[in-house]
Amino acid sequence: MVRAAPLVESLVQLANDGLALDDSDRLASQILAVLQANEGLSWISYGDESGNFTGAYRPVEGGIRINQSRIIDGHTRLVEHDVQSDGSRRINREDDDTGYDPRIRPFYRKAKEAGRLVWLPPYVFYNQGVPGVSCAAPVYDQWHQFRGVISIDFDLKALSGFVSRLAMSENSKLFLFTSDEVLLAHPSFNTMKSGASGRDSKLLTLADTGDPIVASVRTRNRPASASAAVQNGFDFFEFQHDGEDYFASTISFRVGDDLTWLVGAVAPKSDFLSGVWRSQALALAFGALTCLLSVILAFAMARRVSEPVLALIGFMQRVGDGDLEAKASFSGSREFRQLSDALNRMIADLRDRLRLRHSLNVAMEVQQRLLPQRPPRPRGLDVAGHSTYCDETGGDYYDFLILDEAEPESVLVALGDVMGHGVAAALVMAGARAVLRDRAHSTGSLAELMGRLNRLLAADLDGTRFMTMYLAVISAGDGIIRWVSAGHDPAIIFDPASESFEEIDGGELPLGVMDSTEYVERRYGPVQAGQIVVVGTDGIWEMHDARGQQFGKERLREAIKHAASQSASDIVNEILARLAEFRGDCRQTDDVTFVVVKAVHVIAQPSAQGESHFLNRI
Repeated sequence: MVRAAPLVESLVQLANDGLALDDSDRLASQILAVLQANEGLSWISYGDESGNFTGAYRPVEGGIRINQSRIIDGHTRLVEHDVQSDGSRRINREDDDTGYDPRIRPFYRKAKEAGRLVWLPPYVFYNQGVPGVSCAAPVYDQWHQFRGVISIDFDLKALSGFVSRLAMSENSKLFLFTSDEVLLAHPSFNTMKSGASGRDSKLLTLADTGDPIVASVRTRNRPASASAAVQNGFDFFEFQHDGEDYFASTISFRVGDDLTWLVGAVAPKSDFLSGVWRSQALALAFGALTCLLSVILAFAMARRVSEPVLALIGFMQRVGDGDLEAKASFSGSREFRQLSDALNRMIADLRDRLRLRHSLNVAMEVQQRLLPQRPPRPRGLDVAGHSTYCDETGGDYYDFLILDEAEPESVLVALGDVMGHGVAAALVMAGARAVLRDRAHSTGSLAELMGRLNRLLAADLDGTRFMTMYLAVISAGDGIIRWVSAGHDPAIIFDPASESFEEIDGGELPLGVMDSTEYVERRYGPVQAGQIVVVGTDGIWEMHDARGQQFGKERLREAIKHAASQSASDIVNEILARLAEFRGDCRQTDDVTFVVVKAVHVIAQPSAQGESHFLNRI
């Protein structure tokens, strides 16, 4: 158990330099590697201030499992996987609400309150019916803000088997207990009383055993003598039971700064030579033997690891200073050699991730340049757009094109959403943009342009991906909107005069699904001055907050209505502000892209006298 403290401290040091605390799947793989390298451990886990929990453990029936849970809208959603022999994972169970919250568990509370590494008194692991002891430490970020708690747990059942193999004589007994008389290990008794469920199980005390030999030791050690044993470390005495004389002793040792455990040893005097057992020398020899066995027990529970731990700390300092070529090579037990291998794999993965991040940053810069750097200024229309990717690169796309510079009162608006996000989606998006920009000026019909895009993407993607697309030509000349949709969400039109919303729906299959899809161009209008057209991707209304609720289209309509009297750019900013407030600290999980077009004035058709006029409503 001595190795627990250095291992917990090492993991805490890694928390800001390698452990993926904000990515449960990656963190599970890292924790799994450490657990596999340390056979004596039962649990390694991390819980944070949001109630998220990631752990790996050894179940009673054998093997290793990964346990991941999140608290969403007050419910603890659990997914647990069995780790197969080939390293793959198979779902063991799922639960929509286990009721588990790491933040209210003793290991989390004590570590958070103490602000240091702590040892927990022995207890029964949550919902498992397994007696154990935990070592836990708080995790802080670089600004010393509390993030969560890392914990390592031990199954105490193995201790009973261990003490049953230790003997000072033919009929001797050794048992282990705490300073408050909780039984930790006994060669003849189960140390736990099982309940109806794992949560109801309890650890036995010395009084619960019903063993008269244990009772004699207990009577000797409480209350005054127990304190003396804890302070002085050793107590030797004799007692009689059923007409037979016994030697007995207790010796105490510290577990960290929080716990005191005692080893009790009892043997009948008749086990020793009849001519010598009455002498004081034999009593001292018996006590010395008890001390020796206690030392053996303590060292068997916790092997010396100071040198590899110092090497581990030095290694992490080099990595923290930026030396990603450092190699971990820890001497000592097999577990530390396995930990060396796991850390070297982790550092190699970190080097690869840094190279990948550099490449992604370049890709992100290139993709951002593919989006409009500034909106056009068609006569009579106010245009603005925005796109935010949840990863470095994304699959959302929007564009503006003035098709006829001689009559710049019309603008082509394009908005697309590739299935998924990341590099693959970004490549599809770039290909669609290239075709659109190449063909938009030479193709008179929007339906024909969409059909060409579909045939090219269907041939390239071979059904593995698809892309929704919305094309619309909005004209301030006659107020007509010509549009065609490939599986995209409908445009939202707001009329400030009547304070009403309308969605213009209709469309065909997304691009890349079937190369024979025929697209239809539709018309809407005329729009009036002051009306607002908004086209967006589902990353807006499907955005989640910390409770798992979606932003929804109603909140989007409220944002449009609130800023309707302002410019298109101001409407964009209003929508973004409401999205940010709604999401809070939650990670954005989908790309957010939308376009706003506001009719500033609409040129009417010539009147009976052959004149044109503006319908100004702003």
